[in-house]
Amino acid sequence: MGKKVKLIILVLIFLLHLPMQTLASKHDDIVRTAKGQLGVPYLFGGTTPRGFDCSGFIGYVLQQHGINLPRTANEQFRAGRAVRRSELVAGDLVFFETYKPGPSHSGIYIGNGQFISATSSRGIAISSVNDPFYWGPRFLGARRILQEQEVKQTLSTLPPGMYHDVPENHWAFSQIKLLGEQKIINGFPNSLFKPSDNLTRAQAATIIANVMGLETQIENMAFSDVSSEFWAFNAINATYEAGYFNGFQDGTFRPNAYLTREQIAVLFSRVFTLAEGEEDITFRDISESDWSYSAIRKLAINRITLGFDDHTYRPREAVTRAQFAVFLYRVLQ
Repeated sequence: MGKKVKLIILVLIFLLHLPMQTLASKHDDIVRTAKGQLGVPYLFGGTTPRGFDCSGFIGYVLQQHGINLPRTANEQFRAGRAVRRSELVAGDLVFFETYKPGPSHSGIYIGNGQFISATSSRGIAISSVNDPFYWGPRFLGARRILQEQEVKQTLSTLPPGMYHDVPENHWAFSQIKLLGEQKIINGFPNSLFKPSDNLTRAQAATIIANVMGLETQIENMAFSDVSSEFWAFNAINATYEAGYFNGFQDGTFRPNAYLTREQIAVLFSRVFTLAEGEEDITFRDISESDWSYSAIRKLAINRITLGFDDHTYRPREAVTRAQFAVFLYRVLQ
């Protein structure tokens, strides 16, 4: 085979992989931009970080990534192409019928059954698409704006620590790559990591069991909602017996519930030896009366967490897989 032919083949292979990586990265970038506006107040007709309404928020977020949409929810509902609720991927737009017929509320799907939107009561906030008490019954439809080229089974297998949806310019690339190479955090089939997905309590228990080398062949059933057939049964029991994880007062572990940022602070303070220090933490949404104050303080003192640009820690917000990887990388250094 001539050098020219080999070069052409290499270029074609590169071009075949590039769109999927770029698309996956764009999904994550949109979610990250949207989450960066959490807490911004609701403002009727608002289209800037001083205040948003629902369609104004969507328009602003997508505009940051070179995507221009019509102004109103009704017009946005006609953009892109329709997708079923079961087909949702991060970056899709979701629409709801609330106070009038047709799309009267909209948001951006961020994965794990959640969407982010401008609410009149809480400002920019995260909600469940399937909330049985409000959003679920009012779900009207979804639209895919990004060019359709989803990451599916056709993706090639990459070396350990490399993922199609974590390109080199991803903010957590180095940490995810190292932990993947060391087989501390595993990805999903087809070399996907799903960095913007929220981490479940079962996943966290499995990672901690890997890190600490815990014995995972345990027969005792510690929690009523974790049967011996559950994929993380051994890891959950091992971390419980080690004193790292506690269950809830009703005797459950809630393995598929998302790990929150205050829970990760308490978890890390139990698992790892962290310096105490004398500094006061300055997160404006944390007070000394909070049950997780001491643990969050340890994370801050040890520079495991830096908080957000608005000087908040957001203790009850779910931890994403990328955030957990970065926290774990820092604590292991």
